[in-house]
Amino acid sequence: STSPAHRWQPVLGIAAALAVLALAIGFTRAQLRTEVRQQLARRDGQILGSLLRREIDRRADDEFADPLLASLDAALVPEVPGLEAIRLHDPDGWFFAALMGPTNAVSLAPGTLARLDAGATVTEFEDRPGAPLRVLVPLSNPRGPGRLGIVVYELDGGPLAAEFAELDAHLGRQALLAFLLAGGATTAALAWAFHRLATANRLLAARTRLLERANAELTLATKTSAVGAVASHLVHGLKNPVLALQQFVAAQGAEPGGDWQDAADTAGRLRRMIDEVVRVLREEQHLAGFEIPPADIAAALIHRMSPVAAARDIRLEAVPSDGPPLPNREANLVLLILENLLTNALQAAPPGGRVLLGFEAGPESWTWRVVDDGPGIPADRRPHLFRPGHTTKPGGTGLGLALSRQLARHLGGDLELEPDTGRGTGFRVTVPAHTPIPVATP
Repeated sequence: STSPAHRWQPVLGIAAALAVLALAIGFTRAQLRTEVRQQLARRDGQILGSLLRREIDRRADDEFADPLLASLDAALVPEVPGLEAIRLHDPDGWFFAALMGPTNAVSLAPGTLARLDAGATVTEFEDRPGAPLRVLVPLSNPRGPGRLGIVVYELDGGPLAAEFAELDAHLGRQALLAFLLAGGATTAALAWAFHRLATANRLLAARTRLLERANAELTLATKTSAVGAVASHLVHGLKNPVLALQQFVAAQGAEPGGDWQDAADTAGRLRRMIDEVVRVLREEQHLAGFEIPPADIAAALIHRMSPVAAARDIRLEAVPSDGPPLPNREANLVLLILENLLTNALQAAPPGGRVLLGFEAGPESWTWRVVDDGPGIPADRRPHLFRPGHTTKPGGTGLGLALSRQLARHLGGDLELEPDTGRGTGFRVTVPAHTPIPVATP
């Protein structure tokens, strides 16, 4: 499962990307605002400056010999609205006369004079309430080089300030729209990318778990295969000694109920078990091929295990097992698995208890269940139950369940421990359904 910190990573990543986008848009808006304001101020100043220079030049040539008087007359034309002050400065920027407005003016700054030296009109506007628009027009000397002076016109800055406010509102709307569009696209792209990354991480984690499980299963298969090889060798080696033991016990003239009779019964059961294993090994080598119905498997198990159940005063019951038959190879292995499970269940159930053998045929798999009403398996031992060496029985080896599961998986199925219900233990053996062996027709 994903940790809370990891779950918040996509949200934090998207938030960081949106923050960077907002800073970029805000910085661009501020730069654009400053540049556009300068252009608007220069525009008004250039228009007004061109108009005033034209009027100054025309009136100085036509009617006046003094360009300073022509400057005053030009400023009074109707095309110059909102005029508030006219001041005259000498060529070095020192104030010496006010033709209109207040007289408490100061000299021009060196930076302003440097811009006027190029002969162009200079526009100045401070972005504050009530600030005027200042247009500085240099007066050229018609009789020689240099300039005669500088005329400073101050106009009402309210219209320009209103235009600035409208510009700010427009830029704000454009910035918000750009942030919403770009932010939405960025959020969608990052969300898709994080989703793909999370999917890839989950797939990688799942494949890692499968790989770890495969490694564990491979290790278990290696161990159980080695155990199976040793068991096969031991079975072949024990067959003749057990037969000789049975014959020896029989030759002692065993009487019913005596010790020799118990020894003869034990030797007989041991020989039958060995014969069954040998038969399975032979059929594994494809020396025979036939089918066994599930009902016959259940009947064989009940027949074999009933004496053990009766000796322990345990009821051994089998649910009706109707279903399609199994090939003898699969049936023999299933028989070995179920016999081991029933043996464990009979050992776990208390006297007077019950052990149930059930079967269910599905469209894709067949399932056997072995359930007892014993004390159950401790929770701390359930995860390791199918590992060799782990057992819940005193003196046990822990090989029976490991080998049984390996046999089930060899058939393409599995052996599983059913969920704990608080009472008893249940095991489930599942194998894939098989197509019946075709019967040859004459």
